[in-house]
Amino acid sequence: MPLPIKTLPILEQWDCHGCGICCRASSILLNDADLRRLREQHWEKHPDFRGKKILVRAGLFDRHFRLALRKDGTCVFQDADRRCRIHREFGYDAKPHVCRMAPLQMIALEKFAYVTLRRYCPSAAADNGRPMEEHIEEYRRLAVASGAVPERSPPPKLTHGYRRPWKEVMAVGEVLNGFMLDERYPLVRRLVHGLEFCRLLERCRLKKIQGPRLPELLSVLKVSAVEAAGPLFENRVPADRSSRRWFRQIALEYLRLHPAFLPESSWRERGRVIHAAWSYVWGKGRVPCFRMDFPPATFAELERPLGALAEEVMRPLTRYFERAVVSLRYATLNKSNRWSITEGFGALALGFPVAMWMLRFACGPRSPEVQDVVHAVMMLDRGETTASFVGLLHRSRTHSLMDNHQLSRLTAWYAR
Repeated sequence: MPLPIKTLPILEQWDCHGCGICCRASSILLNDADLRRLREQHWEKHPDFRGKKILVRAGLFDRHFRLALRKDGTCVFQDADRRCRIHREFGYDAKPHVCRMAPLQMIALEKFAYVTLRRYCPSAAADNGRPMEEHIEEYRRLAVASGAVPERSPPPKLTHGYRRPWKEVMAVGEVLNGFMLDERYPLVRRLVHGLEFCRLLERCRLKKIQGPRLPELLSVLKVSAVEAAGPLFENRVPADRSSRRWFRQIALEYLRLHPAFLPESSWRERGRVIHAAWSYVWGKGRVPCFRMDFPPATFAELERPLGALAEEVMRPLTRYFERAVVSLRYATLNKSNRWSITEGFGALALGFPVAMWMLRFACGPRSPEVQDVVHAVMMLDRGETTASFVGLLHRSRTHSLMDNHQLSRLTAWYAR
């Protein structure tokens, strides 16, 4: 039975401003209706597309297709003026359903589905536009027309070893919501409170905690998490050596999702990536930046304090984390139902030290501005559906970093 579609209980704003970012480095999977429409449009007869491949297989042995990309990562249908050729020649409803719905996204839970924004779109990252309430009727129409009506989703695991019903998952989600929306604390403290809560919950033997005992346990863990976070800020120390090595490798993977990154499909580029990977493992000398317009920097310089940033500068990052937690998408989005809610929160929170490291790299000696933070948010959002950040390796790295305060230490360290 289809679920009712709701907006988040906190404000989201967006309107399309025609920047064309969503048509770059995006994998547009096509359903049967999309393929039928593309065939009926006869692009093979268009003089600009004769001999050009417009479809590729989604995977080596996959029977599904996606839109082809040019060597620079842009969609084969994007014009020089960043407009969609399908839209221009056949109208809005002729585009693939993913393109029509972007950047809106559906998060199916037990009794309803949230429609929220993907913040790889700069307008969404900056909350630039009308409230989501003004978009929801159009989204409902598109969902029905494309056959993408939401249905009840099975609950994610509660912790690494336990799967529990939606009621208990939502109870844990409410605790994390409370931490994330607690404006008495800066963003970094809210994230660390959530991380410490998840770390403590992972250590509990939940098999013995049934019925009304779970809310009692969660109340105790809430207090303990805040207490455990205090010393991490009183004496900020970097994470251990192996954790810092993992962190740099994760940062390299995120770097290639930054809006300033210019993809290049060549053997020379593959060689650059391999060379850069070794540099990030050792963490010494100059930081490779792949032709990005970043000031020259060494790994040591990116460990220095960034300084306090104004609330208005940090606002896009704060809103990104708030809305990701309230929507529960960190626990449900593209993780094949294998990740637990605690691991999902850890992977989300790991984006904060990555963003702060990236701001040091992108800005060099100058202080970050709002647009720099918007770019960091776009990078983090892209990571949510990138294969390297939803697979078993990243899940294992996240789980290991959460042990012994390592992820909390990274988060506190890069917030200096």
